[in-house]
Amino acid sequence: PHTHSHLPPAPGLRGVVLLGFAGGLVPSPSAVVVLVGAAALGQAWFGFLLVLAYGAGLALTLTGAGFLAVRLRETTTRRLTRRPRGRLLARVQRAAPLGTAAVVFVLGCGLLLRGAATALG
Repeated sequence: PHTHSHLPPAPGLRGVVLLGFAGGLVPSPSAVVVLVGAAALGQAWFGFLLVLAYGAGLALTLTGAGFLAVRLRETTTRRLTRRPRGRLLARVQRAAPLGTAAVVFVLGCGLLLRGAATALG
C-alpha cells in the first residue's frame, strides 16, 4: 500500500522566522514614495530612516504572526490527539462547511440589500 502523503511539510519555526525577515526586506512601492517625498523636502536621510523602520516593523510583524501560527498549530495538534472525539465534535465538523457557507451567503445578501437600498433611496 502507498501510505505517504504528497503534501509538502509544514514550515517549522526556523523557516517561519526566515520568511518573516525576508518579507520585511522586500521593497515596497510605498517605500519609494516615502523616499521620493523625503528627497523632495530635502530630508532624504529621514526618508531612509522611515523606510528602514517600516521594513523592520514589517519583518517583526510577519515573524511574530508566523511564530504564533506555528505554536498554535503545535498546541492544537497536541490537544486534538489527546482528546477522544465525541459525537458532538463529529457533528460540528460535518456541519462547519455548511454553516460558514450560510453565514457568507446571509452577509452577502445583507450587503446586496443595503447597497440596493442606498442606490434607490
